[in-house]
Amino acid sequence: RMDENYILLPHGVNFQEAIFPDTQENRRMFASLFQFSNCSQAQHVLSFSSDWEIQEDNRLMCSSVQKALFEEEDRVKKLQQKVATLEKRNKQLRDRVKKVKRSLRQARKNTRHMEQMNRKLSEKLSSAGGQIPYINSLKQENSHGTYLKV
Repeated sequence: RMDENYILLPHGVNFQEAIFPDTQENRRMFASLFQFSNCSQAQHVLSFSSDWEIQEDNRLMCSSVQKALFEEEDRVKKLQQKVATLEKRNKQLRDRVKKVKRSLRQARKNTRHMEQMNRKLSEKLSSAGGQIPYINSLKQENSHGTYLKV
Protein backbone atom coordinates (compact mmCIF):
# COMPACT_ATOMS: atom_id res chain seq x y z
CA ARG A 1 0.00 0.00 0.00
CA MET A 2 1.05 3.59 -0.59
CA ASP A 3 0.10 6.90 0.91
CA GLU A 4 -0.92 10.02 -1.04
CA ASN A 5 2.77 10.76 -1.83
CA TYR A 6 3.24 7.28 -3.31
CA ILE A 7 5.44 6.14 -0.42
CA LEU A 8 5.21 2.46 0.44
CA LEU A 9 3.68 1.84 3.83
CA PRO A 10 4.69 -1.24 5.82
CA HIS A 11 1.87 -3.58 6.68
CA GLY A 12 1.37 -6.99 8.22
CA VAL A 13 0.87 -9.92 5.92
CA ASN A 14 -2.30 -11.89 6.40
CA PHE A 15 -1.96 -15.20 4.59
CA GLN A 16 -5.63 -16.00 5.04
CA GLU A 17 -6.75 -13.11 2.86
CA ALA A 18 -6.77 -13.98 -0.81
CA ILE A 19 -4.95 -11.57 -3.10
CA PHE A 20 -7.46 -12.32 -5.84
CA PRO A 21 -11.04 -13.33 -5.15
CA ASP A 22 -11.82 -16.97 -5.84
CA THR A 23 -14.03 -16.65 -8.91
CA GLN A 24 -14.41 -18.77 -12.03
CA GLU A 25 -13.02 -15.95 -14.15
CA ASN A 26 -9.85 -15.69 -12.03
CA ARG A 27 -9.48 -19.48 -12.07
CA ARG A 28 -9.67 -19.54 -15.87
CA MET A 29 -7.20 -16.67 -16.10
CA PHE A 30 -4.64 -18.32 -13.83
CA ALA A 31 -5.19 -21.88 -15.09
CA SER A 32 -3.05 -21.20 -18.14
CA LEU A 33 -0.24 -19.87 -15.94
CA PHE A 34 -0.07 -22.92 -13.70
CA GLN A 35 0.12 -26.35 -15.26
CA PHE A 36 -1.50 -28.11 -12.30
CA SER A 37 -3.81 -25.38 -11.13
CA ASN A 38 -6.26 -27.92 -9.72
CA CYS A 39 -3.73 -28.70 -6.96
CA SER A 40 -4.12 -25.28 -5.40
CA GLN A 41 -7.88 -24.88 -5.70
CA ALA A 42 -9.52 -24.37 -2.36
CA GLN A 43 -11.89 -27.29 -1.89
CA HIS A 44 -13.82 -27.50 1.34
CA VAL A 45 -13.82 -30.96 2.84
CA LEU A 46 -17.26 -30.59 4.40
CA SER A 47 -19.03 -29.56 1.21
CA PHE A 48 -20.25 -32.59 -0.70
CA SER A 49 -21.54 -32.28 -4.21
CA SER A 50 -22.58 -34.72 -6.88
CA ASP A 51 -19.24 -33.99 -8.60
CA TRP A 52 -17.25 -35.13 -5.57
CA GLU A 53 -15.69 -38.10 -7.43
CA ILE A 54 -14.67 -35.85 -10.31
CA GLN A 55 -13.11 -33.41 -7.86
CA GLU A 56 -11.26 -36.28 -6.21
CA ASP A 57 -9.97 -37.48 -9.59
CA ASN A 58 -8.81 -33.96 -10.39
CA ARG A 59 -7.00 -33.77 -7.08
CA LEU A 60 -5.24 -37.06 -7.83
CA MET A 61 -4.04 -35.67 -11.14
CA CYS A 62 -1.87 -33.22 -9.22
CA SER A 63 1.78 -33.88 -10.07
CA SER A 64 2.93 -34.02 -6.47
CA VAL A 65 0.26 -36.58 -5.61
CA GLN A 66 1.10 -38.62 -8.70
CA LYS A 67 4.78 -38.52 -7.83
CA ALA A 68 4.05 -39.70 -4.29
CA LEU A 69 1.85 -42.52 -5.63
CA PHE A 70 4.52 -43.68 -8.09
CA GLU A 71 7.19 -43.58 -5.40
CA GLU A 72 4.96 -45.61 -3.09
CA GLU A 73 4.29 -48.15 -5.85
CA ASP A 74 8.03 -48.47 -6.51
CA ARG A 75 8.68 -48.94 -2.81
CA VAL A 76 5.98 -51.62 -2.61
CA LYS A 77 7.45 -53.46 -5.63
CA LYS A 78 10.93 -53.41 -4.07
CA LEU A 79 9.56 -54.69 -0.76
CA GLN A 80 7.63 -57.47 -2.53
CA GLN A 81 10.79 -58.52 -4.36
CA LYS A 82 12.72 -58.49 -1.09
CA VAL A 83 10.02 -60.59 0.61
CA ALA A 84 10.08 -63.11 -2.26
CA THR A 85 13.88 -63.36 -2.04
CA LEU A 86 13.78 -63.81 1.73
CA GLU A 87 11.05 -66.46 1.49
CA LYS A 88 13.10 -68.38 -1.08
CA ARG A 89 16.20 -68.20 1.13
CA ASN A 90 14.14 -69.25 4.16
CA LYS A 91 12.89 -72.32 2.26
CA GLN A 92 16.47 -73.22 1.27
CA LEU A 93 17.61 -72.94 4.89
CA ARG A 94 14.67 -75.06 6.10
CA ASP A 95 15.56 -77.76 3.57
CA ARG A 96 19.18 -77.67 4.70
CA VAL A 97 18.12 -78.01 8.36
CA LYS A 98 15.94 -81.01 7.43
CA LYS A 99 18.90 -82.69 5.72
CA VAL A 100 21.21 -82.04 8.67
CA LYS A 101 18.62 -83.41 11.12
CA ARG A 102 18.18 -86.52 8.97
CA SER A 103 21.95 -87.03 8.84
CA LEU A 104 22.19 -86.58 12.61
CA ARG A 105 19.45 -89.16 13.22
CA GLN A 106 21.17 -91.61 10.88
CA ALA A 107 24.54 -91.04 12.58
CA ARG A 108 23.00 -91.64 16.03
CA LYS A 109 21.32 -94.80 14.76
CA ASN A 110 24.61 -96.06 13.31
CA THR A 111 26.42 -95.21 16.56
CA ARG A 112 23.89 -97.18 18.63
CA HIS A 113 24.18 -100.12 16.25
CA MET A 114 28.01 -100.07 16.42
CA GLU A 115 27.98 -99.84 20.22
CA GLN A 116 25.62 -102.80 20.36
CA MET A 117 27.84 -104.86 18.05
CA ASN A 118 30.96 -103.93 20.05
CA ARG A 119 29.21 -104.97 23.25
CA LYS A 120 28.27 -108.34 21.75
CA LEU A 121 31.79 -108.91 20.47
CA SER A 122 33.36 -107.98 23.78
CA GLU A 123 30.94 -110.36 25.56
CA LYS A 124 31.90 -113.14 23.14
CA LEU A 125 35.57 -112.47 23.65
CA SER A 126 35.29 -112.36 27.42
CA SER A 127 33.18 -115.54 27.61
CA ALA A 128 35.32 -117.43 25.11
CA GLY A 129 38.62 -115.98 26.33
CA GLY A 130 39.74 -119.07 28.25
CA GLN A 131 38.51 -121.56 25.64
CA ILE A 132 40.43 -120.22 22.59
CA PRO A 133 44.07 -121.42 22.67
CA TYR A 134 45.00 -119.71 19.43
CA ILE A 135 43.80 -116.50 17.88
CA ASN A 136 43.45 -118.19 14.49
CA SER A 137 40.89 -120.61 15.85
CA LEU A 138 38.39 -117.70 16.24
CA LYS A 139 38.74 -116.96 12.56
CA GLN A 140 38.18 -120.57 11.59
CA GLU A 141 35.19 -120.79 13.85
CA ASN A 142 33.54 -117.65 12.33
CA SER A 143 34.62 -118.08 8.75
CA HIS A 144 32.04 -115.67 7.27
CA GLY A 145 33.88 -112.71 8.89
CA THR A 146 31.84 -109.79 10.17
CA TYR A 147 33.47 -106.42 9.55
CA LEU A 148 32.82 -103.35 11.61
CA LYS A 149 32.28 -100.00 10.01
CA VAL A 150 34.27 -97.24 11.57
